[in-house]
Amino acid sequence: MSPILFRCDASLQIGSGHVMRCRTLARELRRQGAEISFICRQQPGDFIELLRKEFQVLALPPLAAVASSSALEGRALYVAWLGCSQQQDAADCLAALEQAGINSPQWLVVDHYGLDASWEVALREGLGSEPPPQLLVIDDLADRRHSCDLLLDQNFFGAATQQRYRELVSPQCRQLLGPHYALLGPEYAQLHPLVPPRTYLRRVLVFFGGVDGQNLTGRTLEALLDPKFAHLAVDVVLGLQSPHFQSVENLVAQRPDTTLHGPQPSLAVLIARADLAIGAGGATTWERACLGLPSLVVAIAANQLPFAQCLDQAGHLQLLGVAGEISVTHLRQAFAQALEAPPVGSGHCLTDGWGTSRLASALLGLDHPIRLRLVAPGDEALLLRWANDPAVRASSFSTQPIQSEDHHSWFEAGLSNPERLQLVALDQSNCPIGQIRFDRVDGLAIIDISVDAAARGLGLAGDLISSGLAAMLQHWGSGSEALAEVLPKNRASQAVFVRAGFIPEPNPDPEAVSVVPPRRSMRFACVGGRARNSFKQCQ
Repeated sequence: MSPILFRCDASLQIGSGHVMRCRTLARELRRQGAEISFICRQQPGDFIELLRKEFQVLALPPLAAVASSSALEGRALYVAWLGCSQQQDAADCLAALEQAGINSPQWLVVDHYGLDASWEVALREGLGSEPPPQLLVIDDLADRRHSCDLLLDQNFFGAATQQRYRELVSPQCRQLLGPHYALLGPEYAQLHPLVPPRTYLRRVLVFFGGVDGQNLTGRTLEALLDPKFAHLAVDVVLGLQSPHFQSVENLVAQRPDTTLHGPQPSLAVLIARADLAIGAGGATTWERACLGLPSLVVAIAANQLPFAQCLDQAGHLQLLGVAGEISVTHLRQAFAQALEAPPVGSGHCLTDGWGTSRLASALLGLDHPIRLRLVAPGDEALLLRWANDPAVRASSFSTQPIQSEDHHSWFEAGLSNPERLQLVALDQSNCPIGQIRFDRVDGLAIIDISVDAAARGLGLAGDLISSGLAAMLQHWGSGSEALAEVLPKNRASQAVFVRAGFIPEPNPDPEAVSVVPPRRSMRFACVGGRARNSFKQCQ
């Protein structure tokens, strides 16, 4: 397998989130057999040595200009932290790759706010390999153009989530958008279905990042020293490199039932046992959401505020404000309100923790064979997400998004409906990647399938249909009949059903361009028995 390269911002001020999510993805890719290398610019206090504990790192030479950006904000800050022009950075990367003997990577993964389409084009052209490497961009900002094959933005912006990059990437670029694709460690997917909803408040988790340069941890502990919160157990997580570690340690010593944790390989266990979290609005947002932990959030960087506001408005967390506005009094009031009425918003429906596996499939292909399991009560949010995928809605008979209330009623009724058979497709790591449903009407089973956006183009639909038909025959008997209805414009689905053995024929009704084939016997690759396979093309 050709190597996969990560060009990652490893700077102390901006790059910690980039490093952690790229490391999570790199670990999964390596588990599946990929050879991983990172390319990072050396800067004071960077995370290069952390990455070197696990991966090869090609370190670009340090640049003095990087240190002069403290007064900058927004795009000017991100450009300054690149340390040079994009052309110079691309040249440095190409030189480092040549020296390392890497010239034919399979994928180039870019996670750096200072880079855009000009750098991406320069890298691919400079490598000169045939075929050229495919390029994945991981972004949050949606403030510049990209020249890439795949784009990931794991953040939530409500109804605007699917629209932010429409003018910033080519129509051929596949976009994986929203926390469904959040890059979390495998322990989050394992714990997601196991953590029960919180019903009372007895333990608080405090985590504002490993450094917490603004000492929000200290302010939070001062608020929690109030006697009215004395019954609460508190877990505090702070890195040893934090400039406020000693003062935080002193505050922890003043408060009973309070534990200070140093750097953790994962926050999953602490999140799972907490009843309320207070923390920043970065990547940990998705870890807390995956395990259903109600959260009080402070935006500690400008790029955290927009999506934190959207999450607050949607009821998935409670945004207290931006770091500079948060006082001890403000925090004390927030905890008092939480005691009176524990926050119920947790974002548990936003992500199931499988985003890393889904993205790995998009890069490396599916781990076959797939297997099917029956739909479970915990699949409600997942099925709604697949049903409301923009591509799915565009090829459906009704293009309007399905409302969560309507979907809930339909889903609940289907769990006990003997005329419905609904199955979720899993890859070899148990990651949910699609669904197939059969609804029997007058003895005829109408088929509906959905494939996760990350798994499209990987040959899943055909396997899903053949495996689903086998399950249908086993469930309802060998005399069962199946019918698929597809819009005329949906050529891709028509081709999939034809390859699966479904035969289109003209409908007697000339006004409806539809087809119903004659009864016939046939044997599928994975299915035994007799079945009528009908393909109906509907206006």
